[in-house]
Amino acid sequence: MPYVIIYAMNVVSLAVIRLFLITFLGFYLYKKKSIKKEVLDFLTSFVINFTIPSLIFSHLIENFLPGQRLSLGFFILLSILIFFMGFLLAFIFSFKRKNKFRGEFISLVSFQNGGYLPINLAFFLFSASQREEFLNYIFLYILGYNVIMWSVGSFFIFKKKGESFKFKSIFTSPVISTVLALSFVYTNTARFVPSLILVPIKMIGDTSFVLSMIILGCWLAQISLSGLYKRLFIIGGASFLKLMALPCIFLLVVVKLKIFSLLGLFIILQAAMPSAVSLPIIASLRKADSEFVSQGVLLTHLLSIFTIPLWLGLYLKFSSFTF
Repeated sequence: MPYVIIYAMNVVSLAVIRLFLITFLGFYLYKKKSIKKEVLDFLTSFVINFTIPSLIFSHLIENFLPGQRLSLGFFILLSILIFFMGFLLAFIFSFKRKNKFRGEFISLVSFQNGGYLPINLAFFLFSASQREEFLNYIFLYILGYNVIMWSVGSFFIFKKKGESFKFKSIFTSPVISTVLALSFVYTNTARFVPSLILVPIKMIGDTSFVLSMIILGCWLAQISLSGLYKRLFIIGGASFLKLMALPCIFLLVVVKLKIFSLLGLFIILQAAMPSAVSLPIIASLRKADSEFVSQGVLLTHLLSIFTIPLWLGLYLKFSSFTF
């Protein structure tokens, strides 16, 4: 059994390192100005509004079965629970502290890289059958998660005095594509979607894997390291809560409930993810300090090279799950 755990941790470590090699390509191209800010803005918009929605739509149409054991409602509740626990940890830690970055601090702990990184990890970690099931989990999970991150959750974290919530902010492209795909599935009309349309959509969606990691590298290339040193204590605190305290809580819950399956691994993986790559965009839209958030994203991603294998290794130690 120890050999199996060490082997699995090596697999996870190699998967994370491979992802960061792709990320480094984006970092290098941005630093060399081969990718300029205008190009990065286009790529970010293209991935959020076209490739990720295409990936979600094509995958759910092809693989999601409405009668499966785990429902859409379960994953929406799970996304709310992981967000709430992160929010609660950050809120308690920052309570009564004089910190002008409190909203940014809470956002770093509350929002994880719940789509880009798990999708790419699934590509490297699992067999074909496990990968399809795991991707189903991700796409159902991010339906609720995207509403929280891009709309409700970010609104309340960065809310300005007197600001009112806009209901239309819920309907982002990934949310719309998920709802549309599920409407086809649940009405039993998915089989009528012609391959002439579905295949090109799938091809566009498959570009999400590489493009998302290149975009992450470009975002990380914009971060000021000198500013990170000055804020290392507070950003380090957010990183500890995000990468150590939060996954520890969910590991205890999963072990207590004996969720020793691909679902248990999914829960641990989501809880152990670094801060969301899209947070600098959200912070900018909400008129918050995007540089502070970017520095937190950088640190949590660097540390996650070590922490993700740690938590998955601990999960494998307590469970009988194998890749």
